Amino acid sequence: MPKKNISLEESFKRLDEILSTLESGEVELEKSIGLFEEAMKLSEKCQKQLETLEERVKILVAKENGEYIEKDLKK
Repeated sequence: MPKKNISLEESFKRLDEILSTLESGEVELEKSIGLFEEAMKLSEKCQKQLETLEERVKILVAKENGEYIEKDLKK
């Protein structure tokens, strides 16, 4: 099962490992189902993390005097 406090990068790495394992076809059905469930939970967690990060993303907009202001990406 996925750990609660792993980074987005670690989650993607684990998803990649699961995918490779499942694609190998060398895993018993019961274990494959468990891995699939883990992957689905990780995928949901990654989606939530990405949404949170997207909200934090700012773009810099140059002002006429050469300074920069922060502006929400979604605005």
